[in-house]
Amino acid sequence: MAFEYKWHRNEANFGPPVETEAAGGTHISIENILTFCGKYVALRRPEGVPQHEVPQKAQDSRKPNLYFVHCLPIWGESLDVYVRRIVDEQAGAEVASFRVAHLKMSVYEDTQQWAWTPYLFVELAALPVPGIYGNEVIEVVTFDTENIPDDIGWWEVDELHDFIEQHA
Repeated sequence: MAFEYKWHRNEANFGPPVETEAAGGTHISIENILTFCGKYVALRRPEGVPQHEVPQKAQDSRKPNLYFVHCLPIWGESLDVYVRRIVDEQAGAEVASFRVAHLKMSVYEDTQQWAWTPYLFVELAALPVPGIYGNEVIEVVTFDTENIPDDIGWWEVDELHDFIEQHA
């Protein structure tokens, strides 16, 4: 006889993927912080991260912002397959190694979506080059914690600095 779990406190118990974001649903969106030879790597994208909204900070900016690789895994995909696929698709780069640094879980106030966001540090085998990777990358920028650019679309400088200091 197969075990069948019956939730009683709204524990996570997910069905198959749906085509659109569901109010009160759940999604997993992974932030892949790229690194190469001791530096962090961000991609300048005029249109933001492929298949994602452009954050207000970037909309208010007068120039294209920088982004890490960010996206949702395909249902059933292993973490290793996801990381190698998404870094290739969004940066045209090969992954040397990666590690999970943090898992944030929160509920969006407006849609009541339960967002799971794993944060990974992804070491690249080589620096990416500008090109079309889901959309255009016009510049590849490397930095360390002493010179974090102020135009990273989803991050404030102090927020990224503190995250790196705590999790790197």
